[in-house]
Amino acid sequence: MMSLLSAEGYKLIRSKSFYICIAVVIGVVALLYGMLDLADRIDRGEFENGTAGIVVSEETEEDGTSTWEEISLMEIVGQIFSGDFLPCVLAVFVSIFVVGEYASGMMKNVAGKGRERWKIFLSKLIVAELAVIPIVLIGLAATLLGGLVFKGSGSFTGDFWKNLTVFVGLQLLLEMAFAAVCMLTSDLVRNYAAGISLGIGIAAFPVILMEGLMDRLFYNSGFTPSAYWVVTRSIHCPYEGFTAGYVMETIFVAGGWLLLAAGLGIWHFSRADIS
Repeated sequence: MMSLLSAEGYKLIRSKSFYICIAVVIGVVALLYGMLDLADRIDRGEFENGTAGIVVSEETEEDGTSTWEEISLMEIVGQIFSGDFLPCVLAVFVSIFVVGEYASGMMKNVAGKGRERWKIFLSKLIVAELAVIPIVLIGLAATLLGGLVFKGSGSFTGDFWKNLTVFVGLQLLLEMAFAAVCMLTSDLVRNYAAGISLGIGIAAFPVILMEGLMDRLFYNSGFTPSAYWVVTRSIHCPYEGFTAGYVMETIFVAGGWLLLAAGLGIWHFSRADIS
C-alpha cells in the first residue's frame, strides 16, 4: 500500500494539471480583487461608471462609502470558496488525474502486476483527496494576501481568525467529498471529455435541480434535499455564527458522500475490466 501511495504521490507532483489548477485559483482571486478595486475607483470618481462592464449603483456612489468598507474579508473569502467555481476546478483536475492513467495504459500495467484492486483505487483516492488541501490553502493564502494589500491589517481583527478556521475547515471537508465523487464518476466513464463534462455537470446542475425543483416539492415538509448535497451546502455555508449542530451536520454530509463515493468506486474498480 505504501508503495502505491508513493507512486501516486510522485504522479501528483509531476502532474501539470495540478499546478495549472492552483494557478487558475490564484488567477481568479487576483481577478476578483481587480474588479473590487476598479469598483472602488469608480466610487471615488477615478473612472466612469460601467468601465470594464462594472456598474456601481447610484446609492453607493452618493453615500461616499468605499467598496472596501462595504465588503468584509470573510465575504471575499466566501466569494472564492462558497460556490461552484472551486468544485469545477477540482472536477477538471480529478478527471485528468484519474482518466490519464487509463489513456496512457498505465492503469492496465499496474493492475496487471497482481496488486489488489481496492488498494490501487484507494491509494489514488487518498492522493487525490490530499491534493485538494494545497489547492484550497494556496487559494486561501492568495485571498488573505490580497485582503492585507487592499483592506489592511484591520480586517484580521475580532473573530476573523476563529470564523475563518471553522469556515475553511468545513469547506475543505466538502471539497474533499466532492473530489471523491469526481473520482468515482471519472472511473466510471474513463474518458477525458466525458469525465470533465460530467464532473462540471455534477458541480452545477444538481444545485439548479435541487434548489429549483426538489426543495419546492418538500417545501411544507421541513426537509430540504439541497442541504445534503456537498456543493449546495458549500454555497450556503455561513461566514460566522456557526452552531455545533450545523458543524456536525456538515461533517456528516461530507463524510457520508466521501464514504459512499469511495465504497462505490472500490466496488466498481474491483469488478470492471481495464483496457
